[in-house]
This record gives sequence, C-alpha cells and structure tokens, in this order.
Amino acid sequence: MGTLLLTAGAFRVAPLQGEMTLSFLGRTADRYGLTVRSLLSSVTEVAGRQGVVGALQGDSEVFLNAAARDRVSALCRVPQVDLRRALPAWTREEPLGPSKERPTARLHNGVETVAAWGPACPGCVAARTGRVAPARVYLAAHQPVCPRHRYWLMGVPGSGGRVVGLAGCPEVVHAREDHRRLLRRSPVAGSAFEVAEAVTAWWWAQKWPEESLWPARLCATVPEGEEPGRWRVLARGLVTYPETVAVAKMLVDQTMRRRITTQVRALRGHLPFCLGDLPVLVSELARCLRRPWLADRLTSCMDGPLFAWAHQCSKAAVVPDGDGQRLLWKVHPAHRPRPLADELAERLQEAGGGEAARAPLPKRRRGHSRQADEAFEAGLTRARAYAAARGHLATRADTLQDGFPLGAWMTNQRMLRLGMPAWRSAALRALDPYWDTPWPTLWQRTYHQARCHVAEQGPLDARGGFPGTGLSLGEWLYLQCTRYPDLHPEQQRLLARLGIDAAAARDARPRRRSQRAGEQEALAHARAWASEHGSLAGVRVGTVHEDYPLGRWLSDRRGQMGRGVLSPDRAEALARIDPWWRPPWHLSWQRSYEHARQQLQRAGGGELVAGFPLMDRPAQEWLRIQQRRYRLLLPGQHDLLHQLGLKPETAIAEAPASTASASVAPVRAPGDPQNDEEGAPAVRGLPAVAQHRPLGVLRLGQRPDHRAGFERALEHARAWADVHGHLAVPRDTRQNHFALGMWLFSQRNRAKQRARQGEPASPHLGQLAAIDPWWNPPWDLHWQRNYYRARDCMRAGRGADTMGGLPVGKDALGIWVKRQCTLYDSLHPDQQHLLAAIGITLEAARARVGPRDSRRLTTTPRFDTDVAHAHSYAARHGHLAAHVGEQHEGFPIGRWLAEHRQRARKRNGASPQSRVLADLDPWWNPPWPMRWQYAYHHTRTHPDTPRATRWITTQRQAWPLLHPGQQQLLANLGISMGRQL
Repeated sequence: MGTLLLTAGAFRVAPLQGEMTLSFLGRTADRYGLTVRSLLSSVTEVAGRQGVVGALQGDSEVFLNAAARDRVSALCRVPQVDLRRALPAWTREEPLGPSKERPTARLHNGVETVAAWGPACPGCVAARTGRVAPARVYLAAHQPVCPRHRYWLMGVPGSGGRVVGLAGCPEVVHAREDHRRLLRRSPVAGSAFEVAEAVTAWWWAQKWPEESLWPARLCATVPEGEEPGRWRVLARGLVTYPETVAVAKMLVDQTMRRRITTQVRALRGHLPFCLGDLPVLVSELARCLRRPWLADRLTSCMDGPLFAWAHQCSKAAVVPDGDGQRLLWKVHPAHRPRPLADELAERLQEAGGGEAARAPLPKRRRGHSRQADEAFEAGLTRARAYAAARGHLATRADTLQDGFPLGAWMTNQRMLRLGMPAWRSAALRALDPYWDTPWPTLWQRTYHQARCHVAEQGPLDARGGFPGTGLSLGEWLYLQCTRYPDLHPEQQRLLARLGIDAAAARDARPRRRSQRAGEQEALAHARAWASEHGSLAGVRVGTVHEDYPLGRWLSDRRGQMGRGVLSPDRAEALARIDPWWRPPWHLSWQRSYEHARQQLQRAGGGELVAGFPLMDRPAQEWLRIQQRRYRLLLPGQHDLLHQLGLKPETAIAEAPASTASASVAPVRAPGDPQNDEEGAPAVRGLPAVAQHRPLGVLRLGQRPDHRAGFERALEHARAWADVHGHLAVPRDTRQNHFALGMWLFSQRNRAKQRARQGEPASPHLGQLAAIDPWWNPPWDLHWQRNYYRARDCMRAGRGADTMGGLPVGKDALGIWVKRQCTLYDSLHPDQQHLLAAIGITLEAARARVGPRDSRRLTTTPRFDTDVAHAHSYAARHGHLAAHVGEQHEGFPIGRWLAEHRQRARKRNGASPQSRVLADLDPWWNPPWPMRWQYAYHHTRTHPDTPRATRWITTQRQAWPLLHPGQQQLLANLGISMGRQL
C-alpha cells in the first residue's frame, strides 16, 4: 500500500511556517483521504512491516528518520530544504529502527518532549493554503495572539487546541505589540517574560477580592458551554497576558533597577526583609498595572517569584558578581506555573465524585517531590513543638528537638527560602514571622531573650543603663543602641516593641560600670564577708553575698594571682582583708583550719586539750592529722596552728604512735596548678572529705559493705580467665548473666583515676592482677585482645611461614602482626616483652618487614629544636592546646602540634615524641575533640564570660557522658554535676 501511495501521489501540500510535523502530516493525510495513523504506517512500511513507535494523541508530535523524511518529501512534493525551513521539528531527532536504512517514526507526548504549541489561526491557514483545515504550530511567548484576525491561540493538552476570539479584549492585542517591541529592544526580554509570567501566575492563585479586571476579562472570553472552573484553569495565560507584558517591561527597565539599587543603599546595605523595604518597586508596579490597592498587598510579601527577583536584584547591588544577571532571571521550579495537563488533572480530581474523589492525585508533579514534602512535614512537626515551647524558630545550628536535628533542618530551609513553595513558607511564617531574616539568627535569638526579659520585668530603661538585665544582655542592648542608625528598618521596628526607639537609643547609657567602681564594690562585699565569717577561706566559687557573685570574683582573683597577672595593688587590698585569702597551700586546708578555729572560739577559747574533746568530730579528726604530719607542713601553716595552741613539741609528742608511719598525702607546692581552686581532690582529713569514715577504709579504696559484691564479681572474672586465659574483656561481655565487661571497665576507670590523682593503687585490685597481670594495661585494651588472639593462634601452630614462624596471611591476624613488626621500636617496653614471649623479637620483626619497610621513630634534631617552642609555650600558657593557626614567636606551634596529634592517633603505642609532649602537658592529645580542650582552657582563664557560662552549663548537663579525664579537668575548676562555676 505504501508503494502504491507514493507512486500515485498527485497532491502538493505546502507546510505552514512553524507548523508541527504531525500537523503537516495530518493535513497531507486529509488530502489523500487517510488518517494520520494510516499515513504513518504507509510511509514507514517495508515488506509488510511498519516502523511507528509510540501512542498517537491529540497533542502528539512525530519525529522521522532520514528514510522516512525522504518518503514524506516525495509524497507531498515539497523539497527537503523547504520542509526543513518551515517545520522546526523536521530534523530534531533521528529515531532508530531495526535498520538505519529502514523508515522509522517515533511519537512523543507531553510538555517534557514537545515544545509550547497552539492551534494555527484559521484565517491565516485559509489565506496560506486556500483550504480551511485545522493545524497546530509551535508558538513563542509573543505568538499566541493573531493581531490580524484577533484570535488567542490556546494549546489545550489532549486536543488540537482552541481558538478564542478577542473582540471583547482589545488590551490583549495591544499587549502583543508591546511584547514584540520589548523583545526587539532588550536582549533579556525573553527571560524577563518568564519571570513576569511566574509573578502573574502567583497573583492569579491568590484570588484577591480587590481584583476586578481579571474576572471581567475571564467572563468576556469564556466560550459557550464551557464549564467556568475548567475555563479558569485554561484561560490563565490569556487573562494575565497584558499584565505579564507590563511587568516584564518594568523588570527590564534599567532605570527601575538603578532606583532599586539606590533604595538598597538607603537600607545601609541590608537585603530586604519584605517587599515593603523596596517601596519604589511596589509603587511602580501598582502604577503601571493601574491597581492602587496592589501596593498594600505587596508590602508584606516575603516570598514568591517577585520577592525572589527583588532579593537577587538587591544582592547584586550589595555584592556584584559574575552570576548576578544569570541568577536575576532564574525562575525556581517551585515558582513556575504548573503545566495545564497537571492542573486539568487536579481540577478533574476535585470536581469528580464517587470513585474519582477517592482516586489518588496524578503522579506527575513537575518541580515537586512527594518525598521532600513528607520530609518537610516531619521537620515542621518538630518546628511546631519548638516554637510552642520557646515562641520562635531562631534555632542554633546544633539544636535537637526530640532527637531530630531541628537546627540543621532550619538552616537548610533558610538556604532554600527563595526557591521554596508558597505553602511551605506560609507554614513556617505561621509559626514565626521572623523565621528567616536578612540579619544573623544570633541577633534574633538575643532579641527574644530581651523580649522575655521585658515580659517578666517590664520595659527597658535605656537611659539608666538597662538596669535589671544580665551583663551580656545589657551589653547587647547598648550595642544595638550605638548601631541603631545602621540597623535594618525591621530590626528598628522590633527594638521599638521593647521600648527602644531612635530617641531612647540616642540617650542610652552603657550597662557595664567602670572597672574601678566594680572593684570597689567587690572589695566591699569581701570585707563584709570577712567581718562576718572571720576570713575569706569559706568563699567558694558559687558563693553569692547580697546578690553579688563574690565567689566567682574571688576565684578569678585567685587564678590571676596564681598566673602572676594580678596587679600588686589589688593583691594588697585583698591581703588587708585576709592575709591568707590565697594561701600557698590548698584552700581546703585553710577552710578546715577556719572550721577548727571557730570551734575553739565557740568553746570559749583557751588551750587545746589532748583528744580535743571540745571540738566536733570533723575538727578532731583534722587536728589529729595535723599532729601526725606536722613536720610536712609549711611554716605558714605552723604559725596558724600555733595560734590554735598546737605547738611543735605538743604536736609531735601527742601524735599517736600507731599512726606515725601512716601514709599521708603530700602538701602541694605553691606553683601546683591543682592548688588554685576547689577543683583539686581534697586533702585527707578535711571535714567535707572525711564523712565520718575510718582512714583504713579510705586507704583501701572500697566500702566494707561492698566487699561481698566484689568477691562475687571476682569469681566471675576467674571463671572467664580459666576459659580464655586473660581479662581483656569487651565492655558488653556477660559471664553467667553477670555484666563482667562493664564491671572490669569501671574497675579500670577507678584505677586510672587514682593514678591521675597521684594516689596509690587500691589493694583489692591486686587480686585482679593475680588473675591477669595485664588486666589494666597502660596501652589500648584493643591491642591486648589482638595480642591474645595472636598468642592463641601461634601456639596452635596456624598461619606460620618459613621465616620465623610469624603469620603472613592477609587476614586480620596477619595484618596485625605485620603492623607490630613495623612499629616495633615505638611500642611500650612491656608490649615488646609480651611480643617476645610469642616469638616477635626485634630480629624477627626486622626479618618479617624487611629493611625497606622498617621504620624507627626516634627523636630527631629537628624535633629537639621545635620542642623548645613547645616548652616556652607551655611555660607561658600552662598547656599545649594551641589552635591550628596559632604561632609562638614566629613558629607555627598550632600546626606543628596538630601534625604530631595526627601521627600519634595513627599509632598503637606512644612514640618518643609523644612522651616528650606528654611531659609538658598530659592532655596535649586528649581522647576527646580538641574543641572541647580549647573551650576548657578559655573557661579556665575567662570564667566570667557569657561563653564560659554557657559552656559550663552544657558540661554539667552532659556530665554522665563525659570522659573521666574531662570530669577530672572540670573538677579542677570546681565544676561538677551539682555545682557551677
């Protein structure tokens, strides 16, 4: 049939300019009295087989390969060059069939593959072809209007389109001429029209009651018999076309963009918070669209395509960059008008009843993601709970809400705000109108603190220096007053709600008083405390005297005295109040002394009687300890005890002989860092430490009522060791339903804590050492478990080579053994002794790895030179927690220490370099993150800053999760679970 049709063709069918290929084939088929499907089958038929792929619909397009195009050209008697010039999709794609030479046609449907199209004007088709036949053409943005015949050419999905008369809408025809002139005048007019189309589509969805022109135009164009709801969906582009052209003209206007730039400069370089911050844009839109009411509607707009364009225009004015023009005309997918196919399907879903109402929405949601919507709803639920509890969404980046990372989620939403769908932005704005601001979120959080203060204590008094506010909040408020003219207008409006307007900001006084006045007030409180209690020894870190933080102030002065940075005048002023305000011995000794002195005063004074019967039990115990250790005390302590009546000859003579040789804790030297505050372990014998317990129990390290439990745990440990030959037990191990792993873990922690505090090992732990001498090794327990695996494997004779009996396989055991051989020189001597017991000696290790791979990590002259800087840095700062970018006398001490930390963490044992650095600072390479160490030293040196206060609160809350070493460091500062610095 196809051959007969081609040979018998006698009609010439000329294509229309811009016509769709399938439309042209349809007109050709009509001349031959065929359907389009029959014509395609005939064109692609070879040996009775047809090469047509795809479904044929009303708005489909067809793509032909070269063989099929040759047949169509011969059929319509039009040269290929004319068809290529008239039909845009003629050579767009080369569909492949079973053979390249075989004619093939492929049908495509939908807006993803078929460009914007519409019906051809019937009058223009009749004038061009002499026949009245339906045709479809590709339409550019300015081509839906036929000015000659006054038609709107509307592409309707699933049909051949619709032609709408414009007799009642002359403004649409005039807008087409304005659109053509705009395209000729501006190179960005096409992109501007896309932005304007998104803007008018967004306004169309608002359904503002003040709008009267669009409903009238909609009624004037509705065809007879058309359902109004469906026509509102179809006629959106027609009704909004004049306003879209007007908005595009305004957006490409260089004068308007210069005026916006001037407006941004008036904002002191701030980006707009809403369109009301750019009144020139709002007023010009209302004027050119002849809608005065539009200005009020747009003033509070904080999202949508127009706000995104204005934001990008303002950003380009503040920070010009090369991508400014590209981003200026970018329309985010969420702002693009939805395709008519999707809107019609949704309209059918809403209008249908019965089964149609219960059917799911169409799968096509271009520019959207159902998974993203579900994730947003999950985050919105947490945000709603957070806002209900705190009244805002100005979260920190690390904020958690019910285990959900709300802070990170809010950060992502702020980053995506300009491209966010309107319903998401409205949902967040309903929780907090200021959820995303052009100023920092930290400013917004502090503002909410000030708002809560005003709600609880009344209006702020800027002229009086903000009395009643905290130091940090008062300083922040005064800082806003000093920067008031440079703040964003919306920030000024927020401050006005707190009672800080331009006049109040101009007359504001600083929150902080002069340093001299503050020092005099602190000394006055110290004198009052000393006159009431007799000394300053009882002032602890948390002591508050008449609402003044006397403890924090005095702790800071003691720390400055220990570091040698306290001025002599201030030290002398404190010494006049109490000569022993910062003794060279531990403060706990001084407090116990004051307690004993007060006990003696209550008893009426006089001489001390043997046995101290007039004292309470803690004072008696403390005085007995001073008798025993009298020779170890400092001269100043001798003088103070002499004032109590405890003289040298009396103390030595009355010391109990049975306890004369008892072990006592050494007196700390004045330069000991643990001597600065209550954070160090208390001296034995103090009232707060003794707790009425016998000294024998304290030395033993365990309570008698716990001895039975210890013996039972010891039986489980012996049973485990009898089977496995060691006590390197993982933490989650259970032995006969007993948590042996956790028990051994706690015993190791207690032993290490006593070692860090310089205390002797508990005697009862010797029973564990009798079971396994390496139950608590100084190296990682993971190494010890691997060692026992290697020992058992090598004793069983598995995995040995012929060069020394060492495993060489690529399994975990062989890799571990090779690593020990490679790092043999840097291992602990006891580790080397253990390895030698299973045949891994120095000679065997060198033979195993070879001379090329062996690495001896010894100190080098370069390290000796560099470590001198570390000595100097540690002597100056008291630690080696230097930041990465920090330098010391021109030497990059921070980067140097970071490199050695990285090397140390890659090794199993401690290298010689690590041991040298550990002598300077035991925590130079802590097992916790370095940022914690930085914060710790900042708090130690600046305890009264807001940052330190927040950090201390966080550590107290997370105390059970901290490393024992972290807890010990915090205890050195006087911080514990129940006590704050």
